[in-house]
Amino acid sequence: MIRRPAGSARWVALMALALVAACGERPQPGGDGPPSSSAAESTLQVADAEGRTVALPAPARRVVSLVPSITSTVVALGAGDRLVGRTDFDTEAAVLELPTVGGGLGPDLESLAALDPDLVIRFAGESDHATPDRLDDLGIPHLAVRPDRVADVFTIVEWVGRLLALDDEAAELNARLQGELDAVRAEVSGRAPVQAAWLMGGSPPWTAGEGTYIDELITLAGGVNALGDVGALYGAVSPEVVATREIEVVLLSEGAEVDARLLEGRRVVRLPSSVQQPGPGLGDAARAVADALHGVDRP
Repeated sequence: MIRRPAGSARWVALMALALVAACGERPQPGGDGPPSSSAAESTLQVADAEGRTVALPAPARRVVSLVPSITSTVVALGAGDRLVGRTDFDTEAAVLELPTVGGGLGPDLESLAALDPDLVIRFAGESDHATPDRLDDLGIPHLAVRPDRVADVFTIVEWVGRLLALDDEAAELNARLQGELDAVRAEVSGRAPVQAAWLMGGSPPWTAGEGTYIDELITLAGGVNALGDVGALYGAVSPEVVATREIEVVLLSEGAEVDARLLEGRRVVRLPSSVQQPGPGLGDAARAVADALHGVDRP
């Protein structure tokens, strides 16, 4: 059971990153799960993060995304006008006027169904069985995603582009993101690695372990995750471990509150919550982490 750290801002930050840990073990796409549509021969189909075949008879025109980073992806593909609903955590200006269905896990299913979506994009995993079961009962196709690694951003862009018949736009977006990541890698190449720790607040503080999106961003940006061996994707780490590790830079989540004694003698950089969202802001996130690690102050 994930224990909720005190403070709503810290909890939002934690949920943006720790959802994977709550969802259980990750299935591989391409399994033998049942198709979510009878249009099995449709070219508009993908194998999602739960191994299910999601096939549509026509491009999705009424989309509800229950994953904020994927909502941003739909907008980045130029298809914001196809979104008909949002979650309480979707706060970018492009979608604020849309009706909300509540949270990404356990949304208000009556409100969701009333929006008459032809595609729902949801979190994959074991944390919310009611939503996919109800969508199946209603005959509403749903795409399960797990944006917990850098590579997943590119895969999900491709999936969403396919189901919206925006393959060219998806390819262009992925090419742009890849170019932005390559530019960050080139900029930090040859620099001495920076020992860094990402803290999300709480007592004891929560951090990002090895193999997480944040861990990969730190590595890509020329750093070493000094707390990468916490033993979980995201989890609490003892203050004693934080205090005794070689940490040059502490990266703090927006709104995170950490015992000031753990920050003494270390450069501290607070990053915006957008850095934690694995979506079309990936390049900007990598740049922000690189700047934080290497002490670059950009206008």
